[in-house]
Amino acid sequence: MAGPFGDRLESALDSMIPIAEWLPNYNPSWLRRDILAGITVTASVIPEGIAYASLANMPPVTGLYAGLLATAAYVFFGTSRQVIFGPTSALAILLAASVGSVATGGTASYAGLVFWTTVLVGVFAVVAWLFQLGFLVHFISDSVLTGFSTGAALYIMSTQIGPLFGIDGASGVFFERLAYIGTHLGATNSPTLLLGVAAIAILALGEWRFPRLPTALLVVLASILLLTFTDLQQQGVAIVGSIPSGLPSLTIPAVPSLSIIRSLIPIAGALFLLSYVEGIGAIEALARENDYDIDANQELLSTGVANLAAGLGGGFAVGGSMSRSALNDAVGGKTQVTSAIVAGALVVVLVFLTEIFTNLPEAVLAAIVIVAVTSLIDLSGLRRLYTVSTSEFAIAVAVLVAVLVFGMLWGVLIGVVLSLLNVIAHVSAPVTAVLGRVPGTDNFVERKRHPEAKPVQDVFVYRVDAPLFYANATTIRDDLLDRVDAEETAPSLVVFDLISSPSIDVTAAEMLEDLHNDLQKREIDLRVAGADPQVARVLRAIGLEQTIGQIGDEEPVVEVIHRWEQDTTD
Repeated sequence: MAGPFGDRLESALDSMIPIAEWLPNYNPSWLRRDILAGITVTASVIPEGIAYASLANMPPVTGLYAGLLATAAYVFFGTSRQVIFGPTSALAILLAASVGSVATGGTASYAGLVFWTTVLVGVFAVVAWLFQLGFLVHFISDSVLTGFSTGAALYIMSTQIGPLFGIDGASGVFFERLAYIGTHLGATNSPTLLLGVAAIAILALGEWRFPRLPTALLVVLASILLLTFTDLQQQGVAIVGSIPSGLPSLTIPAVPSLSIIRSLIPIAGALFLLSYVEGIGAIEALARENDYDIDANQELLSTGVANLAAGLGGGFAVGGSMSRSALNDAVGGKTQVTSAIVAGALVVVLVFLTEIFTNLPEAVLAAIVIVAVTSLIDLSGLRRLYTVSTSEFAIAVAVLVAVLVFGMLWGVLIGVVLSLLNVIAHVSAPVTAVLGRVPGTDNFVERKRHPEAKPVQDVFVYRVDAPLFYANATTIRDDLLDRVDAEETAPSLVVFDLISSPSIDVTAAEMLEDLHNDLQKREIDLRVAGADPQVARVLRAIGLEQTIGQIGDEEPVVEVIHRWEQDTTD
C-alpha cells in the first residue's frame, strides 16, 4: 500500500505483529538449530501440558490445546526469541483453587468458568497493552517474587502428594492437605507410591546429569509401557485414561450470571498479573543473556492474545514458562520459529498420537510436577535477602507464608499489596543528605560519606535523592528542619539542592513555601539550586520566586550561595 497512510499502517502492523519485522530478516542458517530446539522443547511440553491440565482440574487434552494455541500466538505477537508460552504450574494451580471455589454446577460448570476466566485474563492484558502499562510490572519487587515462587512451589507440591501416594480426597490449602495426607497414610497404594518415587528419582537424575535429554518424555513413555504390559492398573494404579484426538475447536459456553462474573474478575486479575510477571521475568532474563531488546508493552499484547486463543480453543490460562524457555535457550533456539515448530509438533500429536497416553499413570504426572516446580524454590534468594535486607526478607517470608496459609490467590494479592506498600515506604521516606564543599573545588558532596567535604560557613546545603511529591513532602520538610536544628551553630542560609529531584508536584512546591516560612521564624533564608527546567517552571508558577528570590535552571549550589552573599551584603 503506497502513500503516507500505507506507510503508517505498515509501521503500526510491524509494531503490533513483530513477525512482520523479524521474519523477512530471518537467517536461514538458524533453521537447523530452531528445528532441533523445537523438537526438544516439544518433548517437555507434552508431558508438562498433560500434568498441568491435571493441576488445573481440566481434561488432559486441554493442556495440549493450551500449549498449541499459546505457542502459535506467540510466534506472531511475541518479541522474545527464546521464551515458550503455554500452561505453567503456578497458573494451573491458581486457576483450580480460585475458580473451583466459584463453580457450583459440577464439571461442565467448572470448565465454562475456566473458559471465561481465561478470556478475561486475555482481555485484561489487551487493555493493559492499550494503556501501555508494561512498566507496572517493575512495581512488584524481587523480594515478593522470591517469596511467592518458593511458597507456590511448596503449595503445588502439596497438591501432588495425594496422587503420588494414591490417596484421594485431599483438598484445601497447604497445611490442610498435609494434615489430610498425614491422617490417611494407611490408605497409601504401595505400587502407586513406588512408581511415583521411581519417576521422581529418574527425573531428578536426568535434570542433574542430562539436562538436555527429554527425560520427562522418556519417563512418560516407559511408564505407559509398564502399565500396558503389567497388571499395575488392577492393583490400583490410576491412569489418565482416553485422550480425545483432533484439533481444538471454538467453543463458547453460556455466559454466567453477573454475580459470578464479578467473582471471576479478581481471579482473572490475579492470573493476569501472575502470567505477565512470570513471562516478563523469563523474557527479560533471556534477552539480557542473548543481547537483544524486547518490548514490555508488546508482551502485554502477546500475553493477551495467547490467553484469548487458549480460552477460545478450550484450554486454560497460559504464560511464559521459565523452565521450557531455559531449555530452548540451552539447546540453541535462535528465534520464534522454535515456537512454530512446537505448535506444529503438537498438531501432529493431537491428530495422530493421543491414544498413546491412555495408560499414563497419574503418579508419574505428579512426579513431573513435583520435579518441575523444585526450580521455583529460591533458597539462595531468601538467604541473600536475609543477608542484605532484613525488611525485604520479612516481605518475602510474609508472601511465602500467605501462599501456604491462605492459598495462591491470596498469596498473589498480598504480594501485590506488599509490593505497593514497599514502593510507598521508599518514596515517602527518601534518602536525604547534608552536603559539604570539596576543598579547592566548587563541588558539593555528602558530608557523611566524604569526610574531606567541609560545610560552608553559615550555610546548610541539603539534597533529596528522589522526586518531590505529595507522599514525601511532609517527611522531607520535617527531616530538613530536624537536621538544621541539630547543627551546633545555626546557619543563616539553607540551600535546597534539587539536582537529584527530577520532578515536583504542586504539593511539594507548596511545601517549599511552608519550609521558607518555618526557616524565617528561625531567621534563616531559603534558596534552591540545581532545579531541572521543568521543576523550576513549577516553582515559578506557584510564585516561589517572589518569596525566596531568583530560581535559575540547573543553577549550581556555589552560584546560589554567591548570589545570596551579594544580596545580603547589598
